[in-house]
Formats: sequence, C-alpha cells, structure tokens
Amino acid sequence: MSIAVYVRKDYFRAVTLSDKSAHILEFHYRPQTVDVFEKGYPIFHMEYLLESKAKAVIMEFYLNDFASRGKGYGTVCMNEITDQLAKKGVTLITAPTGYDLAPLGYTGPDQYHELMAGFYKKTGFSVSGDGDLAMKIIEPES
Repeated sequence: MSIAVYVRKDYFRAVTLSDKSAHILEFHYRPQTVDVFEKGYPIFHMEYLLESKAKAVIMEFYLNDFASRGKGYGTVCMNEITDQLAKKGVTLITAPTGYDLAPLGYTGPDQYHELMAGFYKKTGFSVSGDGDLAMKIIEPES
C-alpha cells in the first residue's frame, strides 16, 4: 500500500554546491518519484514509498551523470527533498545504505556501503549499528 503526498509538482530552487558555484535546479515531484533537472538535463532521480502519512522509505536514488558525483548535487537534492517531505508531515525517513551488488564505478559493495553511510550522515541521517540502514527523524513543525 502506498499513500499519496501532495508536494508542488514542479518548482525551481537556487542552490550552492560544494565548490561555491550557484545553480538553478528544477524539482519534479510525482507519486513515489522525484526527478531533478538543471538546464533541462536530468541530474538526480529518487524513488520512495510512503508507508504511512508520517513514514517514507527511500527505495533508491542516483545522480544521472557519474561525473557529477562528489560535487554536492546529491546533498542539496536530498536536503531539499527531505525538507519538502517534512513540510507534508513525514517525520521518519529510512533508506538502505547499500545493496548486495555495488553500482558501476565502485570496487565492491563494502566501498559503496561505506560511501553511502557517509553521505547519509552528511545529510542528517543516523546510521544503524550494523550500518545497513539510514534513518532521519524529523521533528514536526509546531
């Protein structure tokens, strides 16, 4: 079962990446997916499931271009998306920190697992003791 959450479908957001460069990103929210574009080119994709009105599970996300990794796109996109979900009443977001197989470009699942855990920590998530789950608890706005 999934629950629809209504976020403004498309909107632009000005962001600053880790190299201090300014960018305008376009966020497209659809039921269970978010796609982010810059100048019409896809940058970031996320799939999520709302298990309840208050709990979201990130199924997967990725940067579309391998060359974009490490520049801050993932961080600004993840922060923006979790902020939007929080505004709609989501108070818990969970995600796996890796998969049995590492994506192309990584030496193996352990390296990918470690990098993902670091990414999630940087974006405000806590990582479970065994390192296989990231979790972000959001305080409801009063």
